[in-house]
Amino acid sequence: MFIPFNNDENECCYCKRSYSATLLFKQKYCKHCLKLYIKCTASNNIDVHITTIDNQCNNRHKPRSLDFCMQNIHEWCSNCSEILCFKQIVTNNRFHEVNNKDNYRQQKLIENEKDCKLCGKIIIKQISVNIIEFKLCLDCYKISSGWVESTLTKEVIPILYLPWWDAYNQCIACDQFLMLKSNCQKFCSNCKIIYIGCNYCLTTNIIFGITNQSQCKRCKRIEVVSININTKDDIDTYREINDVLYYIQNTVAFDSFNCKIANYLDTINENSNILNVYDYVRKIFLNSRTDQLSINEIPHTQITNFKYVAEGGFGIIYKATWLGQDVAVKRFLNSHNISKYFLNEVKSLFQCYSLEYIIEVYGISQDIETKDYMLVMKYASGGNLHNHLHKNFSDIAWNKKLHTLWKILEGLNVIHKNHFIHRDFHSGNILIAHQTWLICDLGLSLPANYSLSNNEVYGVIPYIAPEIFKGGAFSKESDIYSIGMIMWELTTGCKPFANIDHDVDLIYKIIDGKQPEITKDTPECFANLMKRCWDSDPSRRPLITEITESFNNWYHKNKYVEIFKQAEQKRLELIQLKQLGPEFSEKPHPGAIYTSRPLSSMISNLSSTRSFSIKQDNILIDDSGEYNTKEQDLDIDISESKKRNITKVLQIETSDQGKY
Repeated sequence: MFIPFNNDENECCYCKRSYSATLLFKQKYCKHCLKLYIKCTASNNIDVHITTIDNQCNNRHKPRSLDFCMQNIHEWCSNCSEILCFKQIVTNNRFHEVNNKDNYRQQKLIENEKDCKLCGKIIIKQISVNIIEFKLCLDCYKISSGWVESTLTKEVIPILYLPWWDAYNQCIACDQFLMLKSNCQKFCSNCKIIYIGCNYCLTTNIIFGITNQSQCKRCKRIEVVSININTKDDIDTYREINDVLYYIQNTVAFDSFNCKIANYLDTINENSNILNVYDYVRKIFLNSRTDQLSINEIPHTQITNFKYVAEGGFGIIYKATWLGQDVAVKRFLNSHNISKYFLNEVKSLFQCYSLEYIIEVYGISQDIETKDYMLVMKYASGGNLHNHLHKNFSDIAWNKKLHTLWKILEGLNVIHKNHFIHRDFHSGNILIAHQTWLICDLGLSLPANYSLSNNEVYGVIPYIAPEIFKGGAFSKESDIYSIGMIMWELTTGCKPFANIDHDVDLIYKIIDGKQPEITKDTPECFANLMKRCWDSDPSRRPLITEITESFNNWYHKNKYVEIFKQAEQKRLELIQLKQLGPEFSEKPHPGAIYTSRPLSSMISNLSSTRSFSIKQDNILIDDSGEYNTKEQDLDIDISESKKRNITKVLQIETSDQGKY
């Protein structure tokens, strides 16, 4: 090969001779290896412009005038020829300033650049007298893109197939100098972007992530990636906080970055300079970085006065003091091995930090002794929604209920608008601070188009939609089901199904449509909306925007004033009669668990039940006393989610349909 993969190189990697440079754009090449290349190949697949510096030379060719310009590489003469430029080689030098000392000759050369020598199409409509820009023909040099699985994250990552040899010495995204790994492979250690060149076709694949091989789009040859990524880049081996922050910041940035890269081709038109792909990639990369909040490392010694508050789904919550202010600290137990839930929560907070109604995070810390990681967040002095209802139920009039729910819905609406689902939405994850409702516990929050490999179920049983227990995927619609339960909770001050055991039996009942009893003071419009949220068919549940708009109308529009005024009178009457309120409800069952927990193993056991024999209270019971659903032969197996065989009667479309 006679050209370097990094135009910063000064010495040929094959013969060790010094590189020469083209007259325009300073593209480096080895004259000795070019001569060998011409001898060894009969093809003429190099888009090159050759001129002469000696009109007297007749070395195996006729004398040539100084206006001579040829494209055939076999016309190159080692004595008198000079390479004007290689059209298939792109370097950092995309602009050439005309030298006034040889103005006539260079103007002739520049004039020669007006049209494509492959198809004849004009590619430069107006030529500057001082500067010429390196341009390629859109028809002859077409960029394409594709996707490949990352060997690091197992998620798909984009590839740009460039129909030229990329000899840039800096990263296309971050401008960091590239590490040259071989004569056709280079790597950005900052962005984890791999550049693979095809020596045969002079094309380049830019891979935005880590993979083990690359295939040339033109000749289909496969190149094994020889870049060894330090095992430190595997999320399972991160140990230091700086490494964790680095991993999260980069993966968050690239989630947004990769989607835009894949859509780049849609922005190209006939007036585009195809080389603007470099500027485009750099711009969206910088935007994806600057859009992210910098979550800082907080030394553990700065956090004092730890006081236990509660145990959450993935760790323990404390109230503590940091820099003189109260903060909430969430400790992820045994996270010295890096819990994926810890990474998910911090990553989700990175992606949602600027959204209203999301709990503010100050930074992450690590316990010096246990090495457990901790999130340091804003302290919500008002506690969670359920505790607020339990303490103040008698004073929370219907208009306050509407306002509270309206603000909570605004928070979920913001999450859904940004294409996220919460997946664990319940009253314990809704906090109040200074009269503002905030959503927290984003450890399970994921992009709406993301699917877990084993579709694991984790949460609080009464708030989980029935289709999840039947093997369906979490979705925006399953968040809406949870909203229905939160609506009911505000009407009673009680958590749903608090008086029964949260076991397999309750799951069967939820699958069969069991719903909490609606209170007598609940207005019909409110009850109907709540029932729609509980619909067993996710596609029939209302959109978050519709629910939010309903609450906005109920709270602000005069025509609903009388309806909720009457509801308030009825509420006060029921409280007076000791028929409404948490203090008058049944004693909670000791098996009613409202801490998020793994449920997959419990659900997988449902498929072991035998055939039906008795129907009682809408539930079918076999001879052993075990529950089974009304639908026959229900087969649920979370451990083998790809092999689930659920009766067609129960099949529900749960995928997000882009309605938000």
